[in-house]
Amino acid sequence: MNKKSEKPYISIGKLVKKFKKYYPDLTSSKLRFLELKGLVSPKRSQNKYRVYYKGDIERIYFILKMQKDYYMPLDVIKKKLNSVDFKKISKDKNFFENLQLKLEKEQTPYKTEETLTANDLMKKYKLPRSLMRDLTDNSIIGLAEKDGQYTLCREDIEVVKILNKLSKFGIHVRHLKVLENFANRNSLFMQQIILPLIKSSDKKSHRKASKLLSQLEEDLRSIYTLLVRRENRKFLEKYK
Repeated sequence: MNKKSEKPYISIGKLVKKFKKYYPDLTSSKLRFLELKGLVSPKRSQNKYRVYYKGDIERIYFILKMQKDYYMPLDVIKKKLNSVDFKKISKDKNFFENLQLKLEKEQTPYKTEETLTANDLMKKYKLPRSLMRDLTDNSIIGLAEKDGQYTLCREDIEVVKILNKLSKFGIHVRHLKVLENFANRNSLFMQQIILPLIKSSDKKSHRKASKLLSQLEEDLRSIYTLLVRRENRKFLEKYK
């Protein structure tokens, strides 16, 4: 075949096939997800199908390698993606290792980092005491005693704030039990995935597990959001 007649792009199916040998878990859905997250922006052919040019392929290779080999979460990859000189990747054998070290210095580890006392939280956001009581009675949030005061961790603080906003729509503590059960099942699912890594003798295993857990949280949250959005769109379409 004459090289001049070859198209300068490939379809999504051919792209998946191209990477399958090295990334067997890659699917068309994964590529569409990367597009949704703003990491790649494939153009469209005349028949509206996605097409991927050389620059797109280089970006996708970079994303997949940083995810699989270096446990980098998508939000970190996205921040660095546009500053990467892809010409250096093929010339510098240590490109990814050096970038990994640089990113590790910049990345904030997965941790709970902020606390407030229950009283301070209620005063700051003008929350009714009955809301805090319902949340603790139903084990939606947990209170830790410190220096004679009860404190909440960062995640619990956000739960309280969001539920307070949702209460105007008739969403109350009892409705969160379903979400809590769902969250517990998802957490156990993710814990099983990272458990072998945590038990590894590798000195960096805990750090890798922390990064992987952060990535799993992000990806599963995004999938859940997409599924909910899809069902809501179907609902709206019924009433057009």
